[in-house]
Amino acid sequence: MQHYEEGYENPREATRRIVCANCHLANKLVDIEVPQAVLPDTVFEAVVRIPYDMQMKQVIANDKRGALNVGVVLILPEGFELAPPDRISPEMKENIYYKVLQTLVTTSIKFNDFVFTSEYN
Repeated sequence: MQHYEEGYENPREATRRIVCANCHLANKLVDIEVPQAVLPDTVFEAVVRIPYDMQMKQVIANDKRGALNVGVVLILPEGFELAPPDRISPEMKENIYYKVLQTLVTTSIKFNDFVFTSEYN
């Protein structure tokens, strides 16, 4: 089995199932806010909310209970990518959590609130 950090050319299996589901079995409905349409070379924000009980705990590496690990994989359409830091406004930067950003493959990312851009000109 391939770990996500090793990278996948395509994060979906032939069955269309996302490969993360091989290890991470939970699924949850999410709320996502994205623009209905985006002009080329436009920076925009995607916001994903995962409603869950913040009091829930999981067993962590030291066999104690810790915060629940929660993440999302967003598969971007062809031509979309993360906006470079110099294209992000100071207001947007205040709301973005780059510390949790991990690029999985060129078109999918793990995120909380992130800013994307279309590279088509």
